[in-house]
Amino acid sequence: MRNDDSLPPGLRRAVDTLREEPEVRQEWMDGVVQAAATQRLEDVASPEVRRWALRPSVAIAAGLMFAALGSGITYAVMRPAPVTTTSPVATDSSARDKAPVRFSLVAPSAVSVTLVGDFNGWNPTAVPMRRSASGDTWEVEIGLAPGRYTYAFVVDGHLARDPSAAESAHDDFGAPSSVLLVKGS
Repeated sequence: MRNDDSLPPGLRRAVDTLREEPEVRQEWMDGVVQAAATQRLEDVASPEVRRWALRPSVAIAAGLMFAALGSGITYAVMRPAPVTTTSPVATDSSARDKAPVRFSLVAPSAVSVTLVGDFNGWNPTAVPMRRSASGDTWEVEIGLAPGRYTYAFVVDGHLARDPSAAESAHDDFGAPSSVLLVKGS
């Protein structure tokens, strides 16, 4: 149902004109139909266009290559930065000498224990600990210059703080760690 009576006369004529079907000449319509019937697919896709078409195997290989490249870039951007610390203790000529520091952890059921900390870049394979003769304790001795160090044990792949340490700390990610102060001689 149309309610064109409420429109002004000029607008009503425009609406009526737009509703009329346009007149199409028959010879134009015959030419379009004949051209469509004789046109072949090869004519539509010119050699310039067809040479850019990719085989599916090439397209898949390119997609995998770009996915690997994107993964590599993402890893490079998102990997954690190496941990570097500065010692709050002033260094002098005696501070350059390293003192032997013994670390030990009672863990009789552990299969492997390593020592990590800001002194070794938190590398879980840098300082493996040895089981003591009694078999209950894991031990290692390393040389450290005077300063403040944050460290933890990796017990069977899990971080654990040193229960015998006087101080403990948490890094920005909430991982358990302990604090060690090495005094100069």
